[in-house]
Order: sequence, then C-alpha cells, then structure tokens
Amino acid sequence: MKKVLIIISSKAGKSELEIKKEDILKVYEENNIGYEVQIEETLYKGHIEKLIDDFDKESIEDKYAIICGGDGSLNELVNACYGKDIAVGLVPTGTGNDFAKNFDYTNFNVNSIFKFTTSPIDLIRINNKLCVNVTSLGFDTHVLKGAYDILEKDSSVGKKAYIYSVINSLKEITYEDLEIELKDLCGNLITIKGEYLISALCNGSYYGSGFNPAPLAKINDGYINLITASKIPFYKLPNMIIKYKNGKHQKSPYLNEYKAVSGEIKSNKNFLANIDGEIFETDKIDFKVLKKAINWIYFN
Repeated sequence: MKKVLIIISSKAGKSELEIKKEDILKVYEENNIGYEVQIEETLYKGHIEKLIDDFDKESIEDKYAIICGGDGSLNELVNACYGKDIAVGLVPTGTGNDFAKNFDYTNFNVNSIFKFTTSPIDLIRINNKLCVNVTSLGFDTHVLKGAYDILEKDSSVGKKAYIYSVINSLKEITYEDLEIELKDLCGNLITIKGEYLISALCNGSYYGSGFNPAPLAKINDGYINLITASKIPFYKLPNMIIKYKNGKHQKSPYLNEYKAVSGEIKSNKNFLANIDGEIFETDKIDFKVLKKAINWIYFN
C-alpha cells in the first residue's frame, strides 16, 4: 500500500511557482492515481511535525511526504521525517527556493506531483538539528537577517530583498574570529584559524536566494563542502560578491574550500549563524555529514 501526504505551507513567500490544493485535487480526481493521497495546509507553528507524527503511525508500507513551500518549511519536514520510513520531496513555492536549485524544475507542473522516483541524499547534523542545504555564519547571515527585515516591511519585494540587504550590509562589514577543526575524507584532522567574512557548510550548492558558494557540491557525495572567506580589501568586495553569487570564485586567494565529514567551528564570543535560513546565535557549531540519511523524491 502506498500513500502520499502533500503539505502546503501557509508561510511560504512569493514564488514563480504556485500550487493550490484545488489544483492537486483536480489532477488526482481526473487521473487514475493508484494510491491514497492526503492534502493538508499548515495552520500553526509545529503543524508539520504533528502531521508527520500522525502519518508515521499509519499502517502503510510506502509513505511519501511532499512539502509545497520554501527552504524553511523543507527543513521542518526533514527534521520531522528523519529516522522514520518516510521519503521527502519538495515543490518549491518559497521566496528563495535555494535547495530546489540542485534539481531541474524547468518542466514541473501540478501533474508532476504524482510522477516520481526516490533515492537517498545526505544531511548535515548541526549541533542538535539537521540541515538539508547550507549552514553558514558571518556576512551572509547578516545579509539574510537584513533581507528578512525588508520582507517583513514589504513582502512584495521578494528575491530583491537579498540584493538590497547585500548593499546595506556593505556599509558595516564585520569579521568573525574563528577556530575551525575538521576531519577530511581520509580521516586527517585539520585546524584553521583566522578572521573570516563567511564560513559556509554546504550540502547543496546554493543559498541566499541564488548565491552559489559551492558549485561542485553534491547532495549525495558523502561529504560537506566547507567554504571560508578571509579578509578581503573593501574595494575588491563588490566584484567578489558578484563572483560568489555566480559560483566563479574558486580561484580567489581569499576563499578556500575543504571537503569534510565532521568538525566544529568555535569562537570566544557569540556569532550569528543560520541553518537553511533559520537564524540562531551561538559560540560553537558541531557538524557531521549523515550519509544517505533520508530518501529524496525526484519528480520525473
């Protein structure tokens, strides 16, 4: 027996892709879908976790949970489904939709929801939470916070909020004094220290509404791409930000990339960081790749 739970996030931002409950029901009713489908719209904070807990208790052999939302809603779903025999999928209807950029949604439409295959992907454990896409700290998190502030005042700005926030953040550049310890693919321990503009732990390739810090990252390669950006002369920052956005920064002497399976980032003072766009404050991040941690739904 097979069942698909489709969750429509009520807090997803403005997106080019819009999927409505009635559209899904129409496709389901007009086609010979040979399995059960349940469609729910989120009504309150924590609703996704409640829906998954109830879904997990059902006596069904094959379970699939698809979120229609953004990166934040996907993170909630992944954290709720981890450790349960439930495959996870995403219909990108958020503002940034960065994790979705690891896949091809060019020809996706409402009919595609019922045509899919599954394959496992990696996750990153960050302290006591799971990250599906990117965890970062430094300049980019300050940009993210500024973008959220802009969107709170005017949600119609959409993706442009991130660009406006980059411009605003350039007026006050801060660097984090960090010690980073990591274990590489061969089990070697590496320690790096310094003042960093950006530090990003990447499972996927994109974040920040289209910035491409790790163009070579794969969501199923068994390791994390750790990107660090050291102090950059101010006059070089605008050009570097453009290269960083377009994934053309690999040859820069100010940026380094490491392949890691685990490690920690620590400071002698608190810093702002974010997990898949959720901002938090800490003085230490423990990280570890969880190989093939969850089954991912690939739409045909």
